[in-house]
Amino acid sequence: MPNTTGILAHALRRTERVLLAGGQQRARRNAWAAVCENRRHAADRSEAAALLPAERGGALRRA
Repeated sequence: MPNTTGILAHALRRTERVLLAGGQQRARRNAWAAVCENRRHAADRSEAAALLPAERGGALRRA
């Protein structure tokens, strides 16, 4: 059985190239990269919050 996932991905990339001009394609990829980076930062913040002791009596509240 042929690798239909690879064929589909290739077809989608070709369609994207045809439909989107270079600048639009680049902007879309940059936006997706920003989304991925934000997700990584959120995961890092979540991990750091789990490692820090819980806030006690409001002593660590921000001003």
